[in-house]
Amino acid sequence: MKKCFVIALAFLLLLSGCGEKHTKKIVAFGDSNTRGSNWQFRDYPKAEKWVNLLQTSVRGKYDIENAGIGGETTENARLRFQRDVLDKRPSYLLIMFGTNDAAILGKGVPRVSKKRFKENLYYFVKKSRQSGIEPVLMTCLPLVEGSGNNIFYYARYRAASFDQYGGARKWHDSYNDVTRETARKLHVPLIDNWENIVNKAGGATDENLIKSGFIDPSGNHLTPKGARIIFEGIDKSRVIKTS
Repeated sequence: MKKCFVIALAFLLLLSGCGEKHTKKIVAFGDSNTRGSNWQFRDYPKAEKWVNLLQTSVRGKYDIENAGIGGETTENARLRFQRDVLDKRPSYLLIMFGTNDAAILGKGVPRVSKKRFKENLYYFVKKSRQSGIEPVLMTCLPLVEGSGNNIFYYARYRAASFDQYGGARKWHDSYNDVTRETARKLHVPLIDNWENIVNKAGGATDENLIKSGFIDPSGNHLTPKGARIIFEGIDKSRVIKTS
């Protein structure tokens, strides 16, 4: 009798386990424009971060892990890739870096060279695929350079450091070109945030970008309006299968 009870209990547990539904995951992997690090001190609504907008749109089908860290380069991110991405075993990985990699500091060299930036992107894509994760590459934002006074990009970075490259905005887009080329060569879906924002703003000038309201006074961070452009780019691309 006792043996029959144990068998019946085991059978019921098996049936209940079969009925469980495990929600799949998406990891958003990037820097402050993924984390939304400026949201708190700008007093922006948290629900309007692009990662949160995406979570709302895929609720019930995917859970989204925000693995963005402010100030990070691909070199920093590579050190945590196993823990923050591979160990999470997501279905999709959204990769958005470049803003901090391209930053030129006191010695006149970028934080991460374009050669190394490319190597890191290749690493993220190949390691993801080896683990059965679908990678999606995303470009970084167009900068508002400013005049070097108290707001926008040149208030924190020396304009002269970018003169030989045609300015900071053009220099940053050259890192996006590395992302675009990587997407083409490795056949990875691409969300071109730069292109989407510039098109919506009506051009890649300080005047257009300031009027658009997509970039905050730092010159290189999103506003809620800008975050919606990122979300819409992902949504319209249909790279994430929800059915």
